[in-house]
Amino acid sequence: MKRSDFLKSLGLGSTGLLLPKGLVQDKPIKVYDNYVKGLHHYQFNKVSEVMKEGDELLLKRDIANAYDSFAIEVYWNEHKLGYLPAYENIVLANMLDAGVQLHSFVSNINPEGFQNLQGLAVEVYAHLVLPGAKLIENSLSAKRADDVVDIYRKGY
Repeated sequence: MKRSDFLKSLGLGSTGLLLPKGLVQDKPIKVYDNYVKGLHHYQFNKVSEVMKEGDELLLKRDIANAYDSFAIEVYWNEHKLGYLPAYENIVLANMLDAGVQLHSFVSNINPEGFQNLQGLAVEVYAHLVLPGAKLIENSLSAKRADDVVDIYRKGY
C-alpha cells in the first residue's frame, strides 16, 4: 500500500471496531523519519532501483539480536534492508512489543547514498484516535450518566 493510499484509507473499520460515523476520528501521526542503517549488509542494492518513495515497508522486532535488545528490522516485500538506528529505536520497539499498529513508508531513497549512510529513509506513522464532533457535542459530555434522560433510565 502506498503512503497516499494509507492516509486516504484510515478508519476504525479496518481495526474491527465499528462505531457510528462522527463519534471518533483516526488521525495519522508521524512518529519517526530517519535513515535505515546497515544497508550495505543486506539486500538494499538488489531492490534499490525498483523501490520508490511512498512504498510501504515492514518493521519487525528482532528480539534475539545480540547487539541491540530493541532492534527493529526494516523490510521491503521479503527483502531485509537494514535496521532502525539503535540510538533511537527504543520507543518504537516498545510500541511494537505492546501491539501498536505502526505503518512505515519510504520517505527518501538515494541508491548512491547508501555508502554514506543516507541511502534510504523511513517514515513511521501511528494512529491517534480522537473524539469526533458528534461525541463532543453529545449531551453525555456535559452531564453525569445518571442525569441523562433515556429509555433505560426512565424505566421502560
